[in-house]
Amino acid sequence: MPIMKNIFKLIIGLIVLLALGYGIWWWSHRGPTTPPPEFLEARQQGAAISQKIVALIGETNQNIKDINTSDLNGNYNQAVALIKESQGKNQEAQNQAVELANQMQKMTEALDKISSASSRELAMKAIATEISLLTNLIQYKETLDQFLKNLNLTFATAKAQYRKAAEDNLSQLNTAAGTINNLNQQFLEQIQEFDKSL
Repeated sequence: MPIMKNIFKLIIGLIVLLALGYGIWWWSHRGPTTPPPEFLEARQQGAAISQKIVALIGETNQNIKDINTSDLNGNYNQAVALIKESQGKNQEAQNQAVELANQMQKMTEALDKISSASSRELAMKAIATEISLLTNLIQYKETLDQFLKNLNLTFATAKAQYRKAAEDNLSQLNTAAGTINNLNQQFLEQIQEFDKSL
């Protein structure tokens, strides 16, 4: 019997040593805990582009207020000039959205190179948030295009139906702008949480 106990203890000791040895081997071969450089660069670029988009939307919203003031003061030439400027900003926001989508693709392609499962999950959440921001930005752009078209028609024809349509568009724009700002803030917070997880 004592021989069986000794053999049992020896087997348990060998299992513990084997597990410990495997743990040490795994720890030394598990790879770097920092994300790949392509992920980090795309993340940094994505955050900067997202901020640019939010700034462009803010500038457009200010233009809309200025258009309203010009309209109320009967200064239609200034209002039309501001509409053209807003169309340019809207196009720039669209260009930035394409670049943001490219950066999100790069981040997604590099996800499998992030060794920590919890960090990878945080990165996926941040990417999903930016994709949602892009979806809302597309809606914002379409609504802004319609809004600016209705304003132009309002000034050109003085028909109430175009003014009413523009007012409806404006309400939708304000909602979409708020959503985009919130999603951008959420993305920045998720990226900070990702950085802390490394």
